[in-house]
Amino acid sequence: MVRQGWVFHTVLAAAVLVSSAVEARAQTEVETASLERIAKLEIVVNELEGAAADIGVASGVLRSIVDTKLRQEGIPVADFAVAFLTLDVTAIPLEVGPDIVLLTSLSFFQPAASTLNRWLGPARTWSLERLTVAGMSRSEEVLRADVAHLAEAFVASWRTANPPRD
Repeated sequence: MVRQGWVFHTVLAAAVLVSSAVEARAQTEVETASLERIAKLEIVVNELEGAAADIGVASGVLRSIVDTKLRQEGIPVADFAVAFLTLDVTAIPLEVGPDIVLLTSLSFFQPAASTLNRWLGPARTWSLERLTVAGMSRSEEVLRADVAHLAEAFVASWRTANPPRD
């Protein structure tokens, strides 16, 4: 239990020390290539819980931000597909001050088979996280902007893997 508390406080301290918005890492060529020739994908937004739910943005609104961006860019979105893009939001209010730490992640999953035991299930092949510290009064605006930014990053990777055909 002590170790978990230490990790939690270390993450919070790091979030406060870094700039207001940071991507956790850049996409690799393998991650980008995994988006090639996907016929369609579904967008899934995990239900907001705890402090994330208290921000005041519904999961449907966040899904709409991603859905609209992908459809505008011609990416095939469906209500049901074996490949899917999932959005997760974690929010942690800081004990001191009016700030909140937002961790927003967008991940792409597609079917994968294990050669060891023939198990078939989803495998995450692309992901990006965004860590932001914001004032509570601006948390809704910042969360929407973070989701839009992640959707734009996905579109950029998609475009790299699926260039327009002339």
